[in-house]
Amino acid sequence: HGNANLPMILAGGRALGYQHGQHVDFNLPKIGQYNVADASGHYQVCSRPVDSEARVSNLLLTMLHRSDVEIGQFQDSVKPISELLA
Repeated sequence: HGNANLPMILAGGRALGYQHGQHVDFNLPKIGQYNVADASGHYQVCSRPVDSEARVSNLLLTMLHRSDVEIGQFQDSVKPISELLA
């Protein structure tokens, strides 16, 4: 098991400037398309990051910044997720 391909939902926060109504997939630009018929390829996407900068901690960092928490980094975050911001 890994946390490289977790479905996450960010609900609410319009007043915080989040962009709603979208699906952001950080794996797809790197792999081109999903092939669930290839079980080993599918499990590789699930078990280790395809995009080394796509981290759950980046989501948490983005949420902290939008909540006016002045913090430069959260755990292993590398940057806020600009795709979530309106």
